[in-house]
Amino acid sequence: MSKIVNGQVAQQGQFPWQVSIRAALGRSVTVCGGSLIDARWVLTAAHCTNDYNVFQIGLGSIHLNMARLTMSTVTKYVHPEFDPWKLTNDVALIRLPSVVPYSLEIFPIKLPVNISPVETFLGRKVIVSGFGRTSDAVQSISTILKFEHMRIISNTECSNVYGSSIIRNTTLCAIGWERSNQNVCQGDSGGPMVMQHNGGSWIQIGIVSFVSSRGCSTGDPSGYIRTVNYLNWISETTGLRTLGSVVRPV
Repeated sequence: MSKIVNGQVAQQGQFPWQVSIRAALGRSVTVCGGSLIDARWVLTAAHCTNDYNVFQIGLGSIHLNMARLTMSTVTKYVHPEFDPWKLTNDVALIRLPSVVPYSLEIFPIKLPVNISPVETFLGRKVIVSGFGRTSDAVQSISTILKFEHMRIISNTECSNVYGSSIIRNTTLCAIGWERSNQNVCQGDSGGPMVMQHNGGSWIQIGIVSFVSSRGCSTGDPSGYIRTVNYLNWISETTGLRTLGSVVRPV
């Protein structure tokens, strides 16, 4: 599972949609990221939920162990065509046990409802965030939220690294915006890739899915699930028909 390598420390309330996920099966626990997309729904990666049955969701804080709000749930929806080996359709939803009260620190991210399904986002500047490892040499995850700017590259370029069986039309790939060793890493999986749409509101265009087996800071691109390709599944699973229509308070 994929921390932000060479990232910047987030400010409180900068990413109010960011959640932490502690996924457990017995004594086995892993940490992932996720995004609040509605008062009762969290979007994350399928590999963060597939082998686990209890999820502790932390909301509203840049400190992993000091969440403003913590909820525990067992309700997950893994995409029915998820392939755990190739990480295709690596998307899942977690339903919260009760409605989350919105605030400046807890607020959902909009989904790309007005974006073309064939939009490539090539060259776009995006932001990824998470509590993952800060380098290949550090085994523990971060206790504070980090973020980094990334650049979307073409799937053709990405296929040169991973092959066409891994890089599909439902995949986005990115490299560091300024330096080759900027990246996501273990612990960031399931977290949001966001960008500003037309200079205005933030939308989530990707879900952190994978990094190179060679390491997080090798300069190899990281892989993301294209959110726009899964809007129908998200809508059908959640029952939400007005995704992305929320307004953030000031």
